[in-house]
Amino acid sequence: MSFYIGLGLQLMGFASVGICLFAGLSKGDYGTIELYQFIGGSAVFYIGAVVKGAKR
Repeated sequence: MSFYIGLGLQLMGFASVGICLFAGLSKGDYGTIELYQFIGGSAVFYIGAVVKGAKR
């Protein structure tokens, strides 16, 4: 079960970073919201990787 939870977290983090990059490219500049979204998405992705790799 932890595999699927970790995979879901990774997908959410990847999507968040993708949306952040697309928003920054369309506006031509990255703002504070995009920075927080990028950092948060990266953190969620790596937390998902840890959860997915955890052996119980």
